[in-house]
Amino acid sequence: MTQVKITIPTKLSEIKLSQYQKFARTTKDSEDDKFIARQIVGIFCDIPDTVVGQIKAKDFESIVTDITNVLSIKPEFKTKFVLDGVKYGFIPDLEDITVDEKADLDTYLSDMDKMDKAMAVMYRPITTQTKRGYLIEDYKGEGKSLDVSLDIAFGANVFFSTLMKDLLSFTQNFINDQVEHSPKLSQTLEANGVGTTAFINSLEQTFSSLKTLVNLDYMKH
Repeated sequence: MTQVKITIPTKLSEIKLSQYQKFARTTKDSEDDKFIARQIVGIFCDIPDTVVGQIKAKDFESIVTDITNVLSIKPEFKTKFVLDGVKYGFIPDLEDITVDEKADLDTYLSDMDKMDKAMAVMYRPITTQTKRGYLIEDYKGEGKSLDVSLDIAFGANVFFSTLMKDLLSFTQNFINDQVEHSPKLSQTLEANGVGTTAFINSLEQTFSSLKTLVNLDYMKH
C-alpha cells in the first residue's frame, strides 16, 4: 500500500476561512456521518477524496478527531494581523461605524458563504499607525473578499456577535422601560388599538429573532 503523507492542521491559524466555507457548503444538506468525516479530512488537510480513501482506517478516525478538536477551539479576538505582507486592522471605533459598513455587515454575517466579505468590512489595510492607535482605509462598499485564517474569522465573529447581543439587550430593556413608565406612550398605543402588554410581547419576539440572527454557530452545517 502506498504511504500517504498529509499535513494535519493543529491550530485554527492553519485553516483558511475559504476551507471552512467549502466544508459548510459541501456538508450543508448531509446527515451522512461518513461523508462528513471524509470532507473534514479532505478539505481541511487539502487533499483530494481519492487520497483520503488511501488513508489507513485507524489513522483516519484519529485525524477526524484531531481536526474536530481544532475547530472547537475558542480563539481570541485580534484587532490587527498581517496577510500577504499587508497589515490589516479591525474597525478602530465601532461607535463611528458608517451606515454602509453596518448594512453590509448585517447582510454578510448572516450567510457563511459571504463571511469572507464580512471580514473585508471588519478588517481593512492600516493606513496610519501611532502609539495611540491606527487608522484603516475608508470603506467603499465594493464587496471585496478577505480570506483570513479561522482564528481571525472566528474571533471577530464571537466579538461582534457578543457586542450585538449586548446592544440588543440594552435597547430592549430601554424600550421596555420607556413603555412601562411613559403614560403618554401607553396612551398613544391604546389610541391605536395596541395594548402595552401586546406591544412589549411583540418587541420581545422581534428581539428574539434578532438575537438568533447574531448568534451564529459555525459548527452547524
